[in-house]
Parts: sequence; C-alpha cells; structure tokens
Amino acid sequence: MRMARIGQNSSTRSQPTRHLRWWIGALLFAFTVINYIDRKTLSLLAPYLKQDYHWTNTDYANIVIAFRVAYSIGQTSAEGCWTALAQGAG
Repeated sequence: MRMARIGQNSSTRSQPTRHLRWWIGALLFAFTVINYIDRKTLSLLAPYLKQDYHWTNTDYANIVIAFRVAYSIGQTSAEGCWTALAQGAG
C-alpha cells in the first residue's frame, strides 16, 4: 500500500497526459518537416545567391559541400549532439 506524502492528497497528483504517444509522434513529425525544409532552403536560394554574390557553380558547390559535411558531423558525433542539446535544439 502506497502512502501519500504529508500535505499531498490524491487529487493534487499530476494526471498522465492522454494520448502521449500521439503527441510524441506529432512532435517527431513536425521536427522532421522543419529539418527537411531547413536543408532544402540553400538549394532553393541558389540562383539568387549566385547572382547576388557573383558565385560560380564551383563556389556554390564548395559551400554546399562544406554545409553538408558540417551538418553530418554535427548529427553523428556525440559532441555535436550535446552541443545542439545545450543550445536548445531538442
């Protein structure tokens, strides 16, 4: 038999969130969509960036490669994950 703490009755205990797995699934879906949009932004802006900054195709390719390498390191390394969490990404 469980005993309540002093000053705490059963009516003040927090109730479990209803349909918690659906909330988690919805959040994961939203994060996936935002991540996809974020990664596609650079390719959608390519013509405008090339024109404004006078980049050649080689310049743009080098920037995209650098971005993808940094992104993959950040996603796969333990330090990158902890850094992202410390900055509020999760």
